[in-house]
Amino acid sequence: MQYAKPFCCPRALVSPTRCAARIFYEAAAVVVLLGLAAARPACGQTSLTLQQAIRIAQNSPAARIAGSEVNAMQGQLRQAGMRPNPRLFLQSEDLRPWASDYTFSQQTEDYGYISQTLEIDGKRGKRVEVAGAQLRQTEAQRSLQLLQMDGRVASSYWQAVAAGGTVQLLEQELAAVDEMVQYQKNRVDAGAMRGVDLLRMQIERDKLAIALNAARGQAAVARLNLLTEIGSPLAPDVELSDSIEAIEQVPEVQLSTVLQQRADVAMAHQAVAAAQADLRLQKSMGVPDLDVLGGYKRNSADNTLFAGLQIPLPVFNRNQGSVERSQADVQMAKDQLEKTTFMVRDEVAAATTTYRQELNTVQTTLPDERQRAKQDLAIMRDAYKSGGVDLLRYLDAERTEVEVEVTALRTLAEFHMSAIQLQIAYGVQP
Repeated sequence: MQYAKPFCCPRALVSPTRCAARIFYEAAAVVVLLGLAAARPACGQTSLTLQQAIRIAQNSPAARIAGSEVNAMQGQLRQAGMRPNPRLFLQSEDLRPWASDYTFSQQTEDYGYISQTLEIDGKRGKRVEVAGAQLRQTEAQRSLQLLQMDGRVASSYWQAVAAGGTVQLLEQELAAVDEMVQYQKNRVDAGAMRGVDLLRMQIERDKLAIALNAARGQAAVARLNLLTEIGSPLAPDVELSDSIEAIEQVPEVQLSTVLQQRADVAMAHQAVAAAQADLRLQKSMGVPDLDVLGGYKRNSADNTLFAGLQIPLPVFNRNQGSVERSQADVQMAKDQLEKTTFMVRDEVAAATTTYRQELNTVQTTLPDERQRAKQDLAIMRDAYKSGGVDLLRYLDAERTEVEVEVTALRTLAEFHMSAIQLQIAYGVQP
C-alpha cells in the first residue's frame, strides 16, 4: 500500500506549528492503518477444521461451567479439612443493679473462657477423604461432559459438511441442466427438436432448483447447529475445510484399556470410593467429640482459673440412620459400577459393528455405485444428444446420478459419525 507524502503548506499560509501538527496526525494515521492491516489476517478466519471447532468448543460457556463445578469441589475439599473454631464465652452472675449496696466488682461472679471442640476418631481426615473422592468424581464427570461435547461438535460438523456438499452438488447439477436446456432451446429454435422435450427439460430444471433451495435451507440449519455446539459465532464465509471424502480408520482398542480410560467408568469407581469413605465418616460421627474449656473466673473479689470438659453421651443417637443410609449408598454405587461396565461393553460392541459396516460400505459398495452412475449419465447424455435415446431415459439417468451423489454424501457423513461414536465408546477424543 502506498501513501501520499505529507503535504506542508507554504509558510505564508500556514504556521510551522500547524504544519508540524499535520505531519504528526498523518504519521499516526499511517501507523494505525498498518496495525489494522497486520491484525486483519488473525481476525479474518476463512476456514475451520474439525479440530479447530473442537478447540473452540472447549473454551465455550458449557465447558467453563464444567470447570466451575470442579473449582467448587476443590473449595469443598479445602473446607472439609478445616478444624472447628474455638468459642469465646463471657459470663457474669449474681447481677443486682437495683440494690443500693450492690458493687459489680465485689459481688458478682465473672467468667471469661474459651471452648475448643476436639474431633475424635479422625473425623476431619475422613471428611477430607470423602471430599477428595467427590472431587475426583467431578473431574471424571467433567472429562465425560467434554468428551460428549466433542462428539456432538464432530457430528454437527460432518452433518454441516454433508449439507454443504449437497448444495454444491445441486448447484453443479443445476448448471449442467441449464446448459442442456440452452442446448435444447437452440435446437428447437433451429427446428431440429420438438418443443415438448424442451418444456419437459425446463420442468426438470425447476424441480432441481426447488430441491436446491431446500438443500440450502437444510445446510443453513446444519451450520447453525454446529455454531450452537461450539458455542461461538463464525462469519458466514468461513469454510468447513475437512474433506468428507477422507476415510481414516479408527485403531482398535482393547476392552481392558477402554475400561481404564472411560470417564464414566472412572466416575463409577470414584462414586464407590466416595460412598465407602462416607460410610466410614458416618460411623465415626457416632463417636462423641470432646469440648475442652479453660479460662478466667472472678468469684467476688477472688481471681481464679476455670477449666472444664464436656462429653456428649451417645445414649440415644449414635448416628445409626446415617450409617444405614451410607451402607445402602455403597451397595448402590457398586451396582452402578457393575451396570456401567456392562453398558460400556455393549456400547463398544455396538459401535464397532456399526463402524465396520459403514467402513465396508464406503470402501467397497459406494465407490462402484458412484462410478456406475456417472458412467450411465455420460452415456445417456451423449446418446440423447445424438438421438439414440429419448428424453425420459436421459432424465432418469440424471436423477439417478444426483440421488446417488446425495446418498453418497449422507453415507460418508454417517461413516464419520460412526467413527466418532466408536471413538467416544473407546473414551478417545474425536
